[in-house]
Amino acid sequence: MQAVRDRAFALLIASLALAGCGVEPPRPAGGDGLPDTAVAADRARLVVLRATQLRLEPDSTSPGVVDVPGGTLLRVAPESAGAAEEGWVRVATWDDRRGWLPASLVVEARLWAHYGEALGGVSPGLLRPAYPVEGGRWGVEAPFHSPGFTQASSAWLLGDSARAARIVEIDSIENVCGEERHRFAVTDRIAAAEQWPLLDVGVIAAPSGRRPAARLLAIHQLVPHPALAELAGRVAAGLGPPGGGDPASIEWLAFGEDAAWATFSWPSEDAATRRWQFAAALVLRRSPDGWELAGTVPVTPSSAEIPTPAWRPVAAYSTGTGIASILLLESFEYEGAHLDVWIERGGEYLRLYQGYYWGC
Repeated sequence: MQAVRDRAFALLIASLALAGCGVEPPRPAGGDGLPDTAVAADRARLVVLRATQLRLEPDSTSPGVVDVPGGTLLRVAPESAGAAEEGWVRVATWDDRRGWLPASLVVEARLWAHYGEALGGVSPGLLRPAYPVEGGRWGVEAPFHSPGFTQASSAWLLGDSARAARIVEIDSIENVCGEERHRFAVTDRIAAAEQWPLLDVGVIAAPSGRRPAARLLAIHQLVPHPALAELAGRVAAGLGPPGGGDPASIEWLAFGEDAAWATFSWPSEDAATRRWQFAAALVLRRSPDGWELAGTVPVTPSSAEIPTPAWRPVAAYSTGTGIASILLLESFEYEGAHLDVWIERGGEYLRLYQGYYWGC
């Protein structure tokens, strides 16, 4: 197993290194895509977003074939054709062990390398939330699967600019509502905060590497133009739960001047599971021809009670793809909240990391 992980990691680093060196096949005149052969080769390589198992069949109840950690580089097996419509893809490890994965758990290697380049050459899977913690300093969530944040190492806090920080301590902090303790990398950056944790001022932290090029987008309140509201309503009607009708609550925010965020909530009370709503979200962008859809957060059950949204953006970043491609979302639950890291993949946002839950 360790050999599999080591080999997969080496292959991924090689892929990111090529992207970092600017090595890219020539582009055809008049277009911004790769030649057909390069596109086909690139799509034949995928990166798994979170630790999971390859399945014997395209079914979540099927026996596992092999464990794969997040960030593993895989190739698409020819037999995957015809199953993509069902939301699964057949993949193979470097030593040709094959199995099925949900398509929602993988991203094309080329896009993964783009994110790595924008983040200073580090894996997007190592991104973590950072915010003020006990002691008046900035802390970075650092559970045991966060090797990029260790004592005496350095990191970047991606605020208005990329600010270098040194990890001065690895500590654990007690949840304000109970005895559970959370592991943090405490930085040398002073945080002007009397209370903690302050999730709503959080930013994304990246491990040491080159200075990240990802650019923070200002988030502010938005009263949507009628045309923007009408477009979002049409999209949401097809995105919401079956029979959900009109959403009971909509929350709007702006990302900079040319992008908008909308969260939709549909009531769905189920006391047994503590589900109080179904929620979905959209990112829209301004184009020369008007507003257009950039990406969606799929419909998801939530224990937040309407009018509290299921998510609220705390930070949004542009990596040069033309949209807000990395998001730090505050995810609300019945009695608390956590910060999660999401990335855009082909018109859909996928969660890379779920943060510590601060609640009772």
